Amino acid sequence: MKRDYVSDVESLIPTLQRFARSLARNAADADDLLQDTLERALGRAHQFEPGTNLKAWTFTIMRNRFYTECRRRQRVRDHAAERHLDAADGEVAVLGDQMARVEACEFSRAFAKLSGDERSLLVMATVEEMPYETIAQLLEVEIGTVKSRVSRTRAKLRRLQEADSGLSLARAERPAAALATIAGTA
Repeated sequence: MKRDYVSDVESLIPTLQRFARSLARNAADADDLLQDTLERALGRAHQFEPGTNLKAWTFTIMRNRFYTECRRRQRVRDHAAERHLDAADGEVAVLGDQMARVEACEFSRAFAKLSGDERSLLVMATVEEMPYETIAQLLEVEIGTVKSRVSRTRAKLRRLQEADSGLSLARAERPAAALATIAGTA
């Protein structure tokens, strides 16, 4: 196995870890998903075509492993808000003031109500700041489809937050910051 390939995969570990946490939504399952993805990426290095997008390739491996595991278990993990906001876990992001904590909690609840596809799409587009072209290649859809899905998912997230808080939310940058906190990048 080529040294460059291994070092390139190693450089993607923080990004893959954030993506795994956005999919699995608990630390133990995310770590298992990351380990399985790395094992497959390194074990199947001969299948990677040099010159193509390694990040997209490893994201595809991770996403496919996650969906395979979901089908195997026949259940949806829907407890992100508890995992990220439960002080006993020690994984709480310390927020500067009480209002920020309330907003993050509201965002977490709304984010947890999104489907796995919607969550991973938002993480790729906002936290990982992947270009729409890359996301379109990864999902094997047209770029316009990606743009409309991101737009619809953001609108749905906003509606969910408004329904939870009873307030009408202005378009603000705060949800992206809260998304980064949940995904473990803040």
